[in-house]
Amino acid sequence: MITLMGDMAMIGRKAAPIQVGDRFVRNGDLFGKTWEVSRVWEPVLGIPHVRLVSVERWSETRIISVATLAGREFYSPYEAPPPA
Repeated sequence: MITLMGDMAMIGRKAAPIQVGDRFVRNGDLFGKTWEVSRVWEPVLGIPHVRLVSVERWSETRIISVATLAGREFYSPYEAPPPA
């Protein structure tokens, strides 16, 4: 799905299933905030992470592992409501 830029692409590691611009909602969130992936990278320890930014409040961010986001236990892909 995604080809990560930088070190991961150069050493031929498997691409992450998450890409910049993907949107998610946290399961069980009473306020229904939508989170958008603004960055995907692999830090020193080799575990890919993403930076999530709240669509409703751009100053609110979270950093979580790609595995956590892709696992669907805590976050689910955002599904836009059908047009009225």
